[in-house]
Amino acid sequence: MKVKRIVADNMQQALRQVSQLLGPDAVIVSSKKLEKGIEVVAALDLTDHADPGQQQEMDRQVNLQRELDQARRDMLGIRDQSGRESREEYVRQSDLSSTAGIRDALAGLKDGIPADSKPATPVTQPRPAAAPDVPATAGYDSLEDMRGELRELKNWLVSHQGSAWDTSRPLTWQQSQLWQRCQDMGLEPAWADRVVSACQSEQNMQDAWADALTRIRQDLPIARPEMLEQGGHYVLVGPTGAGKTTTIGKIAARFVLAHGADSVALLTLDNYRVAAHDQLRTFARILGVEMKVVTQGGDLAKAYQEVSHRKLVLIDSAGLSSQDPHFPQQLSMLKQVGKGLKKLLVLPLTSQARCLQENYEHFRPAGLDGCIFTKLDECFSLGAAMSVAALTRLPVTLVTNGPHIPDDLHYPEGQHLVKMAEQMACLARTRWQAAEAMNMATQQTSFQQGV
Repeated sequence: MKVKRIVADNMQQALRQVSQLLGPDAVIVSSKKLEKGIEVVAALDLTDHADPGQQQEMDRQVNLQRELDQARRDMLGIRDQSGRESREEYVRQSDLSSTAGIRDALAGLKDGIPADSKPATPVTQPRPAAAPDVPATAGYDSLEDMRGELRELKNWLVSHQGSAWDTSRPLTWQQSQLWQRCQDMGLEPAWADRVVSACQSEQNMQDAWADALTRIRQDLPIARPEMLEQGGHYVLVGPTGAGKTTTIGKIAARFVLAHGADSVALLTLDNYRVAAHDQLRTFARILGVEMKVVTQGGDLAKAYQEVSHRKLVLIDSAGLSSQDPHFPQQLSMLKQVGKGLKKLLVLPLTSQARCLQENYEHFRPAGLDGCIFTKLDECFSLGAAMSVAALTRLPVTLVTNGPHIPDDLHYPEGQHLVKMAEQMACLARTRWQAAEAMNMATQQTSFQQGV
């Protein structure tokens, strides 16, 4: 085996020296970038000791290199005949053709394979051909294929640079930008992936974002606006402080104004806190509606049966955690009532995304039929609650946006919610940019004053 170490200004000069010193059958063993140039170690007759797999890969790369060189010569020959090629164009085409030897290294990087693990690439010396059998357009096709591979590699790098958890997300550059906007709105990554995966690559960013917002609106399930007019039997479940009791007061007050006090009945299961049902009892007294308190271990099914003839029945539950020993008992009581009672999960918009997800998992065994968004006037991001509704297919039934009874109670509108979520994201981004600008201005002023 004959080994040579060559130092040159660039890779093209190094390859030419390897071809001159060792011939067309030499292979590159290793390469290293120096402070002023590049170092290449080449060897001769290395293929004699290679295993069959490596030998096959080397032969494939040799044939590919020869085809690309032949295509370059054909392309340059055509341009010489037309008289339109300059010396600079020849140099540029030579540089492009020399990159063909590294296309497998680029593909290996895209597949996650270290460059060092790829088989050594033989260096070939171009030979003139009397009757070339490669079409003249092959050079253009090869260069276009190379540009396509570089474009895919760029998209792969861009789409993975912001996701340390999911390294398999196949996003283009445009989809990556849309995905980041969805994150600014607070959308869950799973929902954001589904939204941006339908993006058309030929669209400009403005049109693509408009289509993404449309898909978000279409994915958000909205219940039919019928509770406040037709009534029904509902139990509100959710964490402590979510606004269950206040929301029941708003619904009952709105219904009493339209249908009278005899059409409404209130029940409560919340006997675990001091004076827990006093607020609901106050609502019932002011509105003049019937109210029943189901004690611990009481018969909810019997109490519900006594008021089931009412047009609207609202049941308030206790916000017990999954570790509370009384939670399984309350869950069992709700299941005994039957299918006529709909369970609505109250989601406070001021909670973090993970808290809302855990609340859903906590109350899911009760058999949820929908959800209610509360505290819209206090929140700064709608994406987390919207994600829970979209990913779990829980229809949004009502939205509350303040403490006033019964005014701050509304039916949801998908387009309005999505627009508000986008505006909140833009406002938050503007605030942070302004804060950063003021911080930099303060630092500059302190520096100029020598503080």
